[in-house]
Amino acid sequence: MTWRIAAVVLIAGMFTSAAARADDWRDGLDLADADLSLFRMIVVNEGIEVGAMEYGWTRIGSRYLVEYRTHMAPNILETASALIDARSYLPHNVAVKYTRGDNLMNVDLRWADGMRQGQIMRRSLDEGEKVDEIRRTDDSDAPLRMSVFGLVAALPLKDRFSTKLNWYNATEDRTESIHVRTNGRARVKVPAGIYDTYRVEVRGATPENVMYVSMKKPRQIIRIDMVGRDTYFLRVEG
Repeated sequence: MTWRIAAVVLIAGMFTSAAARADDWRDGLDLADADLSLFRMIVVNEGIEVGAMEYGWTRIGSRYLVEYRTHMAPNILETASALIDARSYLPHNVAVKYTRGDNLMNVDLRWADGMRQGQIMRRSLDEGEKVDEIRRTDDSDAPLRMSVFGLVAALPLKDRFSTKLNWYNATEDRTESIHVRTNGRARVKVPAGIYDTYRVEVRGATPENVMYVSMKKPRQIIRIDMVGRDTYFLRVEG
């Protein structure tokens, strides 16, 4: 489950002479380098605390359970859970429930035998209820968007690290190409403490994000900024 938000103090970026590029995003990825146990963040919008996020991974045999929950004032609530393969990090299933006032979305999808199938239901006062039945061949080799936000902490981060990958956006039922790269370092102050972090940009998404990931291992997600908006998530538990 999940809650979000962040606050920050930056220091100047530091770079090595050559970029460290991963041609396959899984190269060097090690879950032992990341602390993805359940943690909580607060959500700040235009300087005002407006909600919270919880996020965490749990190992269950050959799979991971990824859980997320966010609420934001005045009327947004989103919960999501997924089972992903512990070796490939590809999804077995995902369930999302999103409400914003009277608008509702339910996503219930599963992957088997090269197929992605299930349904996405949307309901609003203006348009009533619409259900999209999903049954499509899926050979995209794309992890879930919600899992990538945890996997970033397990990447072999260093100055000027860079990798590209596709992720699957479950609420839009589409695969998107993103670019993950470190762009300097920052000393970040959040309710959980003060951390030396890598500044990790996630570009190509809507919205794009800047994540601050602790340099000390096991790495933790310390702050998340939404690019182009005065909205950010701050870690409140170390």
